[in-house]
Amino acid sequence: MQPHHEEHGTPAVYVEDPGRSCVSVFLPMNLEEDWIDEQRRLLGRVMKKWPSEVLQSSPGVYEWRR
Repeated sequence: MQPHHEEHGTPAVYVEDPGRSCVSVFLPMNLEEDWIDEQRRLLGRVMKKWPSEVLQSSPGVYEWRR
């Protein structure tokens, strides 16, 4: 995900599958202004509720313990 795509002025997702289909897709996202902050707030609530279930594998990347 690109946090801010200059041409479109929005966050954007780029997906590429060079190994199998050779297809790539670029999707500019039309998110509401506070959407990312709201998702971070909700994740914080989940982590407070189940702190032993969530692992931070790298900065900003979280995984559920299996």
